[in-house]
Amino acid sequence: MIGAVISLLTLWGCDDNSDYVIGSNPNEFAINPVAIPVSADGGTYELTVTGNESWTAKLTESNSSAQDWCTLSATSGTGKTVITLTVKPSTSFVKNRSLLIEVSGGNKTLKSRVLQETMVLGEDEILINGMVWSTKNIGSPGTFVSSPDEIGQLYQFNRKVGYPTGPQDDPAPANWPADYTNDNTNWLTENDPSPEGWRVPTTQEMAALWEKGATWVTAAQTGFKVDGIIIGVDEATAKRATKDNLKQLGCLFLPQSGWRSESGMMDRTWLCAVRSANSLSATHGGMSLGDSGGYRDTWGWGDGQKARAAMIRPVKNIQVED
Repeated sequence: MIGAVISLLTLWGCDDNSDYVIGSNPNEFAINPVAIPVSADGGTYELTVTGNESWTAKLTESNSSAQDWCTLSATSGTGKTVITLTVKPSTSFVKNRSLLIEVSGGNKTLKSRVLQETMVLGEDEILINGMVWSTKNIGSPGTFVSSPDEIGQLYQFNRKVGYPTGPQDDPAPANWPADYTNDNTNWLTENDPSPEGWRVPTTQEMAALWEKGATWVTAAQTGFKVDGIIIGVDEATAKRATKDNLKQLGCLFLPQSGWRSESGMMDRTWLCAVRSANSLSATHGGMSLGDSGGYRDTWGWGDGQKARAAMIRPVKNIQVED
């Protein structure tokens, strides 16, 4: 991809524009390089100003809606200076970010073009509703499970302690808390068990995902180890889903899971139950639910008691650009 970015920079015709100057005389006012290709991951890059003049630098002509995606370590100086550019990771799948660095000194304004390649979905990532979803649940805090059909650990609302799943009526684990203290907040960042760069989705985000389609499928249909729900696509598409084509179809699989009740005992193991991040009331937090009989509750007013522990399907903590 970086090679393609370099080609695009060349097409800008820097060599034909006197505003783009490559300096060979250290006493001449010049900048180098005149084109800075940047990877999707971002990072730090250098722009060298030569000569003896006092100069100022500014960023112009950004084509990105992201704020401060590129910053400069210095915007003014005198004589030779190395300016460090800090570029944030890309948040666009469809366009290369671009801007100009304009460095002015004396009666000249020189320009260097920055072009950043688009990001690419990871192997276990799917783009739905303009958001990047994981194909896998959270395991222990800060980790993903190894397969989309693994339930992972179960989490009470706004808590970072995970509890194991189990069969119906499995007794409470030894570390199950004696009570749940409601703090009347949404899921706080410091209590989020998601891996770095991910978060528990809001209840609105999870509800919007289910509302695109939530179809019960069997293990025999999909090749997964358990039954569950295909979400994010219509029923006809969901019926074609298998463990091998989720990314191609643009959908997610939620395994049949149940929850741990207020007492810590496994209950309702015929349900898919997945947590979301909004506090709905003093006692209820976001939870989306579904079963093979067509029951759906995308918010959790009926069953999303905060003390209950359920699986989590995280979303990437970025704002995707158009």
